[in-house]
Amino acid sequence: MLFAVNGENQGVAYEILRSTLGERALFPHIATKNCSFKVNFGAEDPWFTPLTRYTYVGHISLQGRVLGGQGPATREEAEAVMAIARDEHLSLSTVSTINKDEKLIGDAVKAPALIHSTIITKKRTGPLEEMEQLLVTWMEDQIQKCMPLSLLTIQAKAHLLFEELKKHYDDTHNKNFVASRGWFHRFKTHHNFHSVNFSSDTASAEAAKFKDIFLKFILNEGYLPGQIFNVDKTGLYWKRMPEWSYIHKEAKTMPKLKTFKDRLTLLLGGNVTGYKLKPFMIYHSAKLGSLAKGKHTLHVHYRHNKKAQMTALLFEDWFMHCFIPEVKDYCRENSIPFKILLVLDSAPCYPQHIGDINKNVKVVFLPSNTTSLIQPMNQGALAMFKAYYLQNMFSQAVEAKDNEDKELRTFWEEFSVLNAILNIGRAWKEVTKECMNGIWKNLLKMYVNSIKGFDKDGAVVEINKKIVSLGKCLDLELEEEDIRKLIDVQDVELKAEDLIEFAEEEEEIEEEPEQMFTIKAMAEAFASIEHGMKLFSKMDVNLEQFAEVERGVRDVLACYRVIYEKRKKRAVQANMALPSRELTAEEERIDEPAALSSPSSSSDI
Repeated sequence: MLFAVNGENQGVAYEILRSTLGERALFPHIATKNCSFKVNFGAEDPWFTPLTRYTYVGHISLQGRVLGGQGPATREEAEAVMAIARDEHLSLSTVSTINKDEKLIGDAVKAPALIHSTIITKKRTGPLEEMEQLLVTWMEDQIQKCMPLSLLTIQAKAHLLFEELKKHYDDTHNKNFVASRGWFHRFKTHHNFHSVNFSSDTASAEAAKFKDIFLKFILNEGYLPGQIFNVDKTGLYWKRMPEWSYIHKEAKTMPKLKTFKDRLTLLLGGNVTGYKLKPFMIYHSAKLGSLAKGKHTLHVHYRHNKKAQMTALLFEDWFMHCFIPEVKDYCRENSIPFKILLVLDSAPCYPQHIGDINKNVKVVFLPSNTTSLIQPMNQGALAMFKAYYLQNMFSQAVEAKDNEDKELRTFWEEFSVLNAILNIGRAWKEVTKECMNGIWKNLLKMYVNSIKGFDKDGAVVEINKKIVSLGKCLDLELEEEDIRKLIDVQDVELKAEDLIEFAEEEEEIEEEPEQMFTIKAMAEAFASIEHGMKLFSKMDVNLEQFAEVERGVRDVLACYRVIYEKRKKRAVQANMALPSRELTAEEERIDEPAALSSPSSSSDI
């Protein structure tokens, strides 16, 4: 075997007697580390002059080739974790966790599905561990509010939280805590605060440098304004009233009713031309009454978790299932190539590998602590959105008072998160195209259309004046400063007692609702599907096509059929254990299996 570099023969690398190979073929193997490579088996023109008597594998006829063996049989023989994560669109931590829990997952798959389960979160193990969890929450909150972080402020906060938490523990946890640089380095690495320098001294210089590099990159790569997007997450206290108002004071005294503190998280954004993406909303409730039924017709993409905060998994969910499909449609409708550039800040919940998921979407991260200076969505769009949200809420309160003679207190008590979601849609719609284009002035001034630019402060002030006027109709003596505080309420730093309170709420045992699988309902569902397949069989003259569709439908429904059969078996066993009695009409109907036998069955349930 010969070895060549850039077409130059390096001589014999290995010598193997043909007789020792027998009928076995040699397959190419490439071992690499921290690099990418490209292989030409003959599909492209030669990159270099091939060696004498060298033949590309791709030029050999199929009859002259040998089929390769089976793929890797075990995880140890499989691809690297990074490759699996990329191909399966999963985070590295998710793949690692799956590998680690391989046996548990396998046992769970073999075991029957649990119909009712209880989730118990990990209990406290000590003030140090609990302090670090609270510190993560505080830091993520500060980063989201674009508040500068430094090593000294983080160390001081850690020490304050630790001392506060020690009061809740006995004397066995009386060790002192020193927020040293070594501790901070371990903490930062463990909790994945990537690319966060925790210093704002050079923020302006870093922002200016990034702007120059970013502009050159856009011009060199040929990105169009419609292909450049930015998104940012923000918290919304959807039911908060001015702190001095009687409603706010009464709400604070109501036991277990702190809706004035109730917060949801939104991911909002758009592109340079002014196009706005559909909002992505995160709230802590999975059950929202009528909302659950119409989730897919809302003005937002709705997701939930206990903290009502963005996580890496939720962001990947948004990226793959919301962002990419929407921008694909946008590019097709506007006849521009599907070649997207997404600008993000350095928040820990934005995975660094997110740009590897789709080859047509490149992700660029802003330098740390520059979001308040150059992140587009922070240049007025979020403030305008929240001002419009408040204006809509106060307008509805005035309308309820005029048309239904409803007091403000009654309106506030009846105002639900569904009303908030509808208001989010209205407020986001009112944010103008000019605003969404003007917010790019600090990052891409050359693409801002307006000569005067977008006056973010002036626009918000005008909305605030309207809110003050609406407040007077509700007997609220509002001032513009009150409105500004409501809009900027997320900028208030979380205190130690707030962080501890949030953590205690998360530690509560949460029971999952029972699955709504019943024998009767599943039998009716299967019967409806069978009936539909009969109709298709009568309409489709292509028997081969129908048979393929029928097989596909049955394969998709296989998991539900397993659940159905297990439920029926349990019901039969339970009935056999009881004294004999005459079955009711309802029980006879439940036990009818005829409609599930085959598509040719004529029985309907």
